[in-house]
Amino acid sequence: MTHKFHVDVRSCARPGKVKAYADVVCESPDGLIKLHGLSVIQVDGKPVFVGFPSKPGNTPGKYFPVVEAEGAIREEICRAVLDAYRAWSEQQ
Repeated sequence: MTHKFHVDVRSCARPGKVKAYADVVCESPDGLIKLHGLSVIQVDGKPVFVGFPSKPGNTPGKYFPVVEAEGAIREEICRAVLDAYRAWSEQQ
């Protein structure tokens, strides 16, 4: 199945591990999915990675996923976000 991605990257207002936020529209022949609030994260100088949105639970430090993706679709989403982030960061 072929997916087409549109990614909107925006800056994070605070310094820290989160370098930017991204919203993704994933189009397929069957329709589209919109994902809001993905994070581009970098920890201790390691390569950046994509964090999917989560919500805090009742226990401090405990978070629960809002959306999950597995397999090839997750890899495609992450690749699209990181490609868009790198293009965006070059323009900053």
